[in-house]
Amino acid sequence: MSELSDEASEPELLNRSLSMWHGLGTQVSREELDVPLDLHTAASIGQYEVVKECVQRRELDLNKKNGGGWTPLMYASYIGHDTIVHLLLEAGVSVNVPTPEGQTPLMLASSCGNESIAYFLLQQGAELEMKDIQGWTALFHCTSAGHQHMVRFLLDSGANANV
Repeated sequence: MSELSDEASEPELLNRSLSMWHGLGTQVSREELDVPLDLHTAASIGQYEVVKECVQRRELDLNKKNGGGWTPLMYASYIGHDTIVHLLLEAGVSVNVPTPEGQTPLMLASSCGNESIAYFLLQQGAELEMKDIQGWTALFHCTSAGHQHMVRFLLDSGANANV
């Protein structure tokens, strides 16, 4: 099959696109593609079944921070994976653990306008008035990003507009 063919299979296309990460002209072997996802990656790309499996394996620390100082809940909150956030919250993860910059999952969800996630987090005890290292609250994060519906939601939830 020619390299320009529209008939290329999905694995072939994936193989070609991933080969650039290993150097031009180098093809990735099937074994290299078959690597299990870690919890942080699964939470960030919305792989619910992988996260569910990790939650069910009780030996994993669901609050563990990766090298960048983020937890799986932070990724899911920031990117907007509602079902994963809900799953992690049901498993009892900590809702107020901050990033190295002091941002909580609520601040991350607010900065992206993820209202349903902010609702879940607040229901589980997320602190509405926590401040990051810049002194910003969740309300300030969503205001600076222009998420008007999130601003209204946080104000209706009791956020202090005078902070």
